[in-house]
Amino acid sequence: PPTAEIIPSTPVPVEKGHLLINDVNIGYCRYGSGPNYLLCICGAVGCYAKDFPEALITRFDPDLMTVICIDPPGYGTSNSVPRKQEVLRATKDSVFCVRLMQELDLVPFTVCGWSEGSRTAQHVAGNGPAIVKKMILMAPFAQVKADAVNVFKGLRNTDQWLPAMKKPYLEHCSEEFLRKQWADNVDLVVEVYNMMGGRFPCADVLRKITQPSLIMIGGQDKFCNDPKEVFLKVLKNARLETQLHGSHDFHLQYQKWFVSKVQSFVLES
Repeated sequence: PPTAEIIPSTPVPVEKGHLLINDVNIGYCRYGSGPNYLLCICGAVGCYAKDFPEALITRFDPDLMTVICIDPPGYGTSNSVPRKQEVLRATKDSVFCVRLMQELDLVPFTVCGWSEGSRTAQHVAGNGPAIVKKMILMAPFAQVKADAVNVFKGLRNTDQWLPAMKKPYLEHCSEEFLRKQWADNVDLVVEVYNMMGGRFPCADVLRKITQPSLIMIGGQDKFCNDPKEVFLKVLKNARLETQLHGSHDFHLQYQKWFVSKVQSFVLES
């Protein structure tokens, strides 16, 4: 059974736990006890504490929502195994996501992924509506174009980042981990662009997804491609929400807006 450590910092506590899945000790946190289940998946070189912090998830109504945030293998509190950046990374991560929610008896659920986690979320949703009721993709991409590749290339060397850009990462991982993982992540993006026409494997999953989907972007995001060209064109039941002033991490910049949009979408019949 999953272990849980109660954090008494909020009126309704956030629980932290680990669960052994496929021989990997997977870390997660849990907030609320409502009948609507939400799984949140972090971005590249991230973790739930960085990308879905307590200040954010405790804005959800704990009587309506049960929010689970996972650390995929090699990230955050799931660091008992090394993180290998590879083309099938999101596909492999999705297996841990589904198993976690099944073990916690929180199926069917809404899956929500940010940035790199949005690719994992697409694979999770590809399991069908018996497992995933709805899908939320935040700052997502299923394919990458030349302009985005150039942005990634320009950020490959984290030693050249401004301290303010590094700070959120270094609060949760070492400088060495950030340096290697970010470089490996950029190399993966370049590999997908050069060898696969810029299409990640999740691009093929998109066409199979029929569940209601919410695409969320920041109007000032330099990483994301035009969602209308990919997601709204391919997904059969999707709509777009744009935080015009937000950048790539709009959900952290405009937390009240984000939680309101997500909770409303999850609760829709």
